[in-house]
Amino acid sequence: MKKTWKVALIGCGSIAGMIYIPQMKNIPNAELVAVCDIIPERAQEYAEHFKVPAWYSSIDELLEKCDFDILMDTASIPAHHEINMKAIKAGKHLYSQKPVGQTVEQVTEQIEAAEAAGVKFAASPIHPLRPDIMFVRDMIEDGTIGKITMVRAHTAHGGPEHFQYRTADPSWFFEPGAGALYDMGVHGLTMAVATVGPAKEVACTAVISQPERTVRTGTFDGKKIKADMLPDNYIITLNWGDGCIGVVDAGFSEIASTTNMLEIYGTKGTLTIMGQVKIGEGDGVRMFLDSPELKVRGWLDPMSQDRPPRKEFEQCEALTDVINAIENDTMPILDPKIARHVVDIMCTIPKAAEEKRTLPLSTTF
Repeated sequence: MKKTWKVALIGCGSIAGMIYIPQMKNIPNAELVAVCDIIPERAQEYAEHFKVPAWYSSIDELLEKCDFDILMDTASIPAHHEINMKAIKAGKHLYSQKPVGQTVEQVTEQIEAAEAAGVKFAASPIHPLRPDIMFVRDMIEDGTIGKITMVRAHTAHGGPEHFQYRTADPSWFFEPGAGALYDMGVHGLTMAVATVGPAKEVACTAVISQPERTVRTGTFDGKKIKADMLPDNYIITLNWGDGCIGVVDAGFSEIASTTNMLEIYGTKGTLTIMGQVKIGEGDGVRMFLDSPELKVRGWLDPMSQDRPPRKEFEQCEALTDVINAIENDTMPILDPKIARHVVDIMCTIPKAAEEKRTLPLSTTF
């Protein structure tokens, strides 16, 4: 009989309530046994609403009193490192929301601690696990569109105060330790490196486009937010070497767009993941193929012969990734070394923007 893995979730925010907890019921060998939040009322509310057996108000209380196997860390960005380290050292397997740490050193500490403790550690963003990203990566590795020359990723929206109904104050998104780069840039950067590999150099232009914002929906509707501490609008350029470069536009300054989330250009064609970044995956893959050998030149809707037909992808499949890694003693597809490389890029960006020059990156995967 297959083991049922006991899961605890910390951070009872919108992504937990809208995505992870509802989707967890679709994972037959996972059971949510506890929720935790530093606001006790919120943890209690989630426990009652989702019929979770127990709730706690701190990571320390959770680890002391609850018997569980896997922690899902969906807390706020600045809290991830401390929570993750405590869970790993307590011998818990871990899936952490993005970014798992705010410096290369923090993520390295988590990776090394997980190896020492013998636990599996999967790191968001979930893009390396997405079926469309995997399919695109397969075609790139097979040489379908030739030598890759350029990557373009688009991960921007109008801001967390603009479009999402929130019961919590979104002001923290605009404060040091958070910001548009860590909230949105991380997605474009992860998609880019997940498809074509680790980059070698980065440059960036970053500005503050809206120094004050107004919450548009939810409990704090109408509140004015001071948003002049961090850039909210980024153009990031990457260099992979061997003639391959890329651009990622990211931030909180694009209310609406018709730009697709990812496009990859090669000497024989182009691969596009359609649609905007959303929780899950895009709206399908299109390919332009220029093949004198096949006498084909034009846009195609490619299908994989090696992978099963596309199925509905859910973000909580990150938990399945952890469970598969535990049961098969393998590295999760959401390898934290990919996350560390993206953190390396994000930590290098402020200096590159300030000095107006291209800077080398120190990590790979």
